[in-house]
Parts: sequence; structure tokens; C-alpha cells
Amino acid sequence: MTKSVRKFALPLVLAVMLLVSACVTQTPLAEPTTPPEQTVAATEPVVEEPTEEPTEEVIVEPTAEPIVIVDVVGREVTLEQPATKLVGTHNPTLNAAVVLGGGGKYLVGFGNKSMGRGLYEQVIDGYDDLLEIGKGSNFNMESVLASGAELVILPERHQDLVPQFEAANIPAIVILDSSESFETIQQTLTLLGMAVGESEKAEEIGAFLSGQLENAQTLLKDTTEKPSVLFLGASSALSVAPGSMIQTSLIEAGGGVNAVSGVEGLGGFVDVSIEQIITWNPDFIWFPQYSDYTIEDLLNDPAWSSISAVQNNRVHQFPSLLEPWDQPTAAVALGVDWALHTLHPDLFSFEDLMKNVDAFFTLVYDKTFTAEQLGIE
Repeated sequence: MTKSVRKFALPLVLAVMLLVSACVTQTPLAEPTTPPEQTVAATEPVVEEPTEEPTEEVIVEPTAEPIVIVDVVGREVTLEQPATKLVGTHNPTLNAAVVLGGGGKYLVGFGNKSMGRGLYEQVIDGYDDLLEIGKGSNFNMESVLASGAELVILPERHQDLVPQFEAANIPAIVILDSSESFETIQQTLTLLGMAVGESEKAEEIGAFLSGQLENAQTLLKDTTEKPSVLFLGASSALSVAPGSMIQTSLIEAGGGVNAVSGVEGLGGFVDVSIEQIITWNPDFIWFPQYSDYTIEDLLNDPAWSSISAVQNNRVHQFPSLLEPWDQPTAAVALGVDWALHTLHPDLFSFEDLMKNVDAFFTLVYDKTFTAEQLGIE
């Protein structure tokens, strides 16, 4: 090789070698960058709660409170629940149970059934089969226990019987005050209404009685004439009703005055002489339907002949044939109407009387009776 060729060839070779070296020794490639994975916040799986069916609200009735009654002699009597089985021996007191029950609903034992016969036979189913436990203060404890009685009802005059019933674990309540008046009748109905759960019925009957009294008062407001009335006892014509008896209240409500004066007594008729009666000289004489004597007995007795009521034929048997309207019972409301009609017929007609009679018996027993059945005219 010539010197000039070598002069050009050597740089060429060096250039080629550099080129090859560059191809062989390459700059290492960077690792490919993988984009970071998106980080998703871990969440609890959504679980749908099952929809609860609406549940019916359970209403828990409050436990009934015991019935606490303060009776007419101040005794506190507690009943765990309303009584459903009653006994008693005093007919006016028992009548409160009859009217509140619309018949014999609450009675399992009765007193003197012969005195109740009439109305009770018609409003008490099975009256003949109703157990008779005694009369007045005389009762048979074995019969009382056999009746399953839950409550004994008594008048104040028989309050001495209470310890005997308490000793037998039978509650007893005194509901009829010996001081008879329209207010004591209302009180009797109210107390027994609480004991048997018939307070509403007691109020209705009480309202009827109040209505008759208010009506009579309104009709009599301009009346100055007040006839004197003598109310005789049932067992003897020589016994009279003093001021403390319901008969006096009836006389006054009907527009009269009690002829008796100067005679005191509580809870019963008082014996007097014929001379005293002649001195009083009443305009009217009334006596109970259940008496042991008759109108004719008085009208035909010479000892009574000088008395104004006898001379003017104003001697009347107080109604009714079905039940007495002159005792401290709910039916005294009709006694007010009869007294008003008898003493002041110009103010209160017989038709007015019968309209109220029908209203009373419908309210209490859901039935009516004719004037003939009641023995009035």
C-alpha cells in the first residue's frame, strides 16, 4: 500500500470502528413505566336491609283500679272489681239492685220475696227460683254462702249485721241512710252504681227523679193552698210517718204539709192515739198499699168519723199494686207525681201522671204497665 493510501485509509478505518462501537454499546433503555393503578377506596358491600313489616301497636290496658267506696256509715269498702252477685234482706235496699240491673241481673239472694211479688215477678226472670236468704235482720248464713254472693247490701238500720258477713269474707256495704229523703235515694243509687259498674244508669234514674221534683216545684210556685196530709203506717192505722221519713218528703213535693207535729222518730212509723189524730184533723189521709187495713175500715170506724179527710172521702191508698211508690226507692219519683195529681189535679192531670209512669218503666225495665195493673185511676 502506498503511503498516500494509508494516509486516507487509517482515518476511514477509525471512523468505521467508532460507528460499530456505537451500535454495539448502546445506552440501556429505561424500563417502561407502567402507569400506577388507580386506588379505589375499599368499601363495605352495600347490603339492603329487609324492609320491616309495620307491626300492630300493642296497647296494654292498664290494670283496673280497685273500687273504693265510703258507705253511708263512713266505712271504706274496697272491691277488686265490680260485684256481679248481690244479696240483701231489706226490700227498699234490694230495689236499688233491681232497677240498676233492669231486673234480676245482679241478684242471687233475696229478702222477703212476698213483699216484692208483683212487679218483680214481671221483671225478674225466674223470680220464684231466686234464693230467699231471710227477712230483715234475720238471715241464714248458709244460704248466703250457697248463693255465691260477692257483696251484701244493707240499710243503716241493719248495719249491726256487717261483722257477721265480714267474718265470712263477704264484703258488705251500707247504702241506705235511715234519714230518708230524695237525696238519700240518689245516694243509694250512686253508691251501688259504683259497686256494680252501673254509674251511668244510676245517673239516668237519678236525673229522672230530679226532673219530677223540678217539674212539681215549677207547677206549684204560685200555689198558696197546701192541704194537710196524714200518712199512716202499714201495720197499724194508729201509727204515723214523722218528718224524717220519705213520706213527709212526698207530701211536701206534692204541694201539701205533713199533719204530724211534735212527733219524732227515725227510720220508722211512730205509734200515736186516735185522740192525737183527731186533734191534727188532716185534710187527706194516705196509707200504704201493703197495709193490714182498708179504706173502708177507716171510713166505717166511728172513732174516725169527725176527721175532715174521712168526712170528705179523702182517704187514699198510696199506689201502686205492683210496687210501693212511698218507700225510699227509685219509684218514689212516681210517688211525687201521684201526690201532685191527688192534691192539685188542676195542675197535674191523670194523663200527665201516666205519661211519666210510662217514661219511668221504659227507662228502668224497657216495658210499661197499665193504670189497671198499677191500681191507679
